[in-house]
Amino acid sequence: MMYRQSSSKATHWCLAAVLMCGSGALLADTATLQVSIEGGSFNTKFKFFDASAGCPSYNDIPGAKQFLGGVRASDKGASKQLPLGEPIHVFLFRPKDTPGISAAGGAPEIRRRALQVTLMSDATLRYTEIIDHVPSWEATGDIRVEPATACLPADEAETPAEGSTEAPTETSEESDSLEADQGQDTGTDADQ
Repeated sequence: MMYRQSSSKATHWCLAAVLMCGSGALLADTATLQVSIEGGSFNTKFKFFDASAGCPSYNDIPGAKQFLGGVRASDKGASKQLPLGEPIHVFLFRPKDTPGISAAGGAPEIRRRALQVTLMSDATLRYTEIIDHVPSWEATGDIRVEPATACLPADEAETPAEGSTEAPTETSEESDSLEADQGQDTGTDADQ
């Protein structure tokens, strides 16, 4: 009888070890993104959407396949576990903006207002300013940040309006070298 009891304990220890190794592998496939907005924002959330299969639908009802959840937007910031190496759209949702988003076309307007991030490890993303609903940001850690329109195929990508005289600025070139040198990225959609 004693042999059987110790065998049962050994089985429990083996099962616990297997479960712990399995959860360790799961944790290795995710990283923490700390998101914040300078000055905070009342009644606002950061919402996260999986863009690994292309542009998401931005459907955020319970059970929506591409919706990864959300966190309250604040100056202090909030953390969200996200998959490593996969493009994720980060959208700052303010309920008061809903009529404007709907009037401007829904998903394309959300895409214009969102950022696409790809995490290689834990990182931070801070919205520093929002002009015409388009964020400027600062990012630290091993993260790639770009406008959410990056999910569009090249032939469907939004191009600047005819007659536009936009050209790369010193600021965008500086942010590119800063990203390469220090692992920090700052910018706006206009810089990309």
